[in-house]
Amino acid sequence: QANRVSRTWDKFTMGELHGQPSASSASGTSRRPQPACAGHSGCASSRSATPGADRPGDELADEVQYSCDDGADAKLRVFGAADYVVCSLPGTPGTYHACGAAEFAAMKASGVFVSIGRGSCVDEAALIEVLRSGKIAGAALDVFEKEPLPPESPLWDCDRLLLSPHNADLTETYMAMAWGSFLEKLAAYTSPGFSGFSSVVDKAKGY
Repeated sequence: QANRVSRTWDKFTMGELHGQPSASSASGTSRRPQPACAGHSGCASSRSATPGADRPGDELADEVQYSCDDGADAKLRVFGAADYVVCSLPGTPGTYHACGAAEFAAMKASGVFVSIGRGSCVDEAALIEVLRSGKIAGAALDVFEKEPLPPESPLWDCDRLLLSPHNADLTETYMAMAWGSFLEKLAAYTSPGFSGFSSVVDKAKGY
């Protein structure tokens, strides 16, 4: 919040929910644990995705809607049904302003939009409009179309908006986790019979 008051782009170490003690109160079917919600119970999740032979993460969602099923309607259904919409899309020509006026208009008045992927995926002007009009409950942005976020950006003045300077991954355990991942891949790469990594960047797709 201090960054917002001074309109400065100062990174800071963020806290983590992963690995921390937590509690929830629920009954009936809402008690089913959902890994997509950090292992907490009482979370139902829906996902909008593109089809493919290998779709890691589908198993974490209660329901998966594919863009090939009925075009934009699948995505709008996800936006309309969710209490929290989290955008973690990569920045490609195909995802430019994927979250825009139509998607925000489909959200509940009590809905909250969260963006942690790439800033180009969000139409910031459309988001500002729904925040100022109160058509959605709020938003949290860690990424922006232009970074650092310019001091003159109207986003700084938006109520119901949390801002962080593209450092959602800057946590106390980040370096240790990154180093551990590197060592795992190094061990795999140097092992006899290595045939490739399980996850690689598709240069044509850009992610």
